[in-house]
Parts: sequence; structure tokens; C-alpha cells
Amino acid sequence: AYAFGHELRGLSPAGRRAVETGQCKVVAEISNAGYQWRFLAGMMGVPFIPSRNMLGTDTLKKSACKVVKDPWSGKPVCLIPAAYPDVAMFHVPRCDIYGNAQIDGILIEDFELARAARRVIITTEEIIDNEVIRAKPYRTAIPFFVVDAVCEVPYGAHPTQMPYLYFFDEEHIGEWLGLSRTPEGTKEYLDKYVFGVKDFEEYLELVGGIKKLNYLKRVEQFREPMRAPWLKKK
Repeated sequence: AYAFGHELRGLSPAGRRAVETGQCKVVAEISNAGYQWRFLAGMMGVPFIPSRNMLGTDTLKKSACKVVKDPWSGKPVCLIPAAYPDVAMFHVPRCDIYGNAQIDGILIEDFELARAARRVIITTEEIIDNEVIRAKPYRTAIPFFVVDAVCEVPYGAHPTQMPYLYFFDEEHIGEWLGLSRTPEGTKEYLDKYVFGVKDFEEYLELVGGIKKLNYLKRVEQFREPMRAPWLKKK
């Protein structure tokens, strides 16, 4: 796994418990920026990216990075090794049948990761005509020649956000964070929302169906206030 975080909502209780109990083995640690540079090196086909990131930190001690002397300045420099993930999956707002994918919002490491991974799977809100892609080629963040499969999955980012289309389902995320505080709660969530449904459409119905999805659209468009567990008055 890359990380065990839920951004402003804090760390994942289930992820943290898995590490602390030894269920999940942490083979190395690295900074957030460092990991993205690993993908950059993989994309470029070079063995490492030099950086001063992490020098003097405990994170460096537990990483796969090496420290060498800069041959010009003589100062220490950190060599961050390339990463080549076996499979990378991306959910995008639109893509054609060939795999040319457009991404709205912040790319983060998507550009580099798609080109470093050995296999790439695209899930998309909608499959669009190739002529739309050709009309604005500069919008293509992931090109067809790095993509192995394309799947049309409307609302596939749920319970997270698809920029400009729908917002985070904070109520559902809150349910997960609450249940995942214990092994029993984690199992309850998985049995209900993962193993207990036959397909993604049934999952969407279970989390609130079209009424919830339309609400998330309105929140993303600032047409309705957000409902979140931490906004409730005590």
C-alpha cells in the first residue's frame, strides 16, 4: 500500500491496526514526495532520482534510498530508487475505447504512475468518442499506448470525489471510519458493502442510490450544504 490516510479525516484505523499487529508488513518507508519521485524515475527509465528530500530523517533510515556524495559539491545527496508497480488503476471522468483518458482536477502522480506501471487499468465515468479526444489532445493525461483495459463505471470514485461531478460521501466515509475502529466493525462493513453485494450497481443502491448520488452532485456544485459526521453539533 502507498499510505494509510484519509486526508483531513486522519489515519485509517484499520490500516494502522494492521501494521501495529503485524498483519501488514511494512517493508520500507518513504516521504510522500519521495514516492512520487520513484514513479518519475520509473517513467523516465532511470534507476533513481537524486534529491535532498529526507536527509537527516528517520524515514530515510527505513527507506530503500541510498545516500552518496555529490561529485560536484561534495555534499550528501539522496538517491530515490525507481518504482515499477505491477498494476495501476485510475478512475477518470472520461476516456475513449482505446484508453485515451482525460483527468479533471489535480493530477498528483497520475501522469508518472501511468507510465511507470507494467499494466494500467482505466475505469471511467463515461466512454466518449475518439473524436472528442482528438479535438482537444492536450487534455489527454493518460495515452492509449500505456493502457491495457478500459471499463465504464459511472460513480466509480464513490465514496470519494470526482472533481466537478460529485463530492465525497462524507456520511459513508464516516460510517467506515467508525466501524473500522475494531476488527468486528471492519468485518461488518466488508460483509455489507463489499462481499454482500453482487456488483457495483447493487453497492450504489445500498449506499443510497440515485437520491444520494444526486445529492453528492449538488454538493459538488455548491447547491446544497455538505452533511458530515463532524459537522453535527454535540
